[in-house]
Amino acid sequence: MKMIKNSMVPLYQQLSDEIRRQITDGKLQTGDRLPTEAELSQEFAVSRITVRKAIELLVDDGIVVRRQGIGTFVAQKKVHRVIRNQAVSFTDMSLLSGQEPSAELISVEKIMPDASIASHLHIGEEEQVLKLVRLRKNDGKPVMIEENYYPKKMFFLLQENLLGSTYEIFRNRDYIPTHFLKTVEICYATADEARYLEVEENKALILQKDETSDQNGEMIHYSKLLINPNRYRLTIVI
Repeated sequence: MKMIKNSMVPLYQQLSDEIRRQITDGKLQTGDRLPTEAELSQEFAVSRITVRKAIELLVDDGIVVRRQGIGTFVAQKKVHRVIRNQAVSFTDMSLLSGQEPSAELISVEKIMPDASIASHLHIGEEEQVLKLVRLRKNDGKPVMIEENYYPKKMFFLLQENLLGSTYEIFRNRDYIPTHFLKTVEICYATADEARYLEVEENKALILQKDETSDQNGEMIHYSKLLINPNRYRLTIVI
């Protein structure tokens, strides 16, 4: 492809878009090394400054990664979650990212909540809750461990397929996820968490805690998400 030098679109943006297209079309695969700045400069007849700015755009967007002294490589595709004031399930996020979502059920049980879980669900400690732990994957690769807690009114989940989207189940039962409170922290993988997520023990993970209530302001669930940041990208729209 030749760069259009009299276009209103800057040359570095044209080059960035062309590299994106090559990745999308499969010409460049995850882990492939990009040509050097000199090679790209010669191939597209643009300056090395233009090439550098194009690569910087791709790095900022997580499309490619630089490895000091080695080169620039196509990054592993990540789930891209855009947080607005609306519910987007993991399943929806994955499909929108062009990936195939799946889940592995780790455990499901009724438990008595501790004070923290009861407080998040706005219930008493004497009321049983449903605890559901799942490993969520994209294209067969583990992305996050979901530890979900549901109040008693949501026990109908035990009769449902827990390997798909629970948000779809909620909506079918007329519980519309509407109000959200999210907090994000950093934590470090335990031995078990590392095994599930296929990372090294003590690797830094994203810990996202979610409180979700329905259209009537009633709590639906409280969740802790342990996320591998190498396979997940978060954008918050304010």
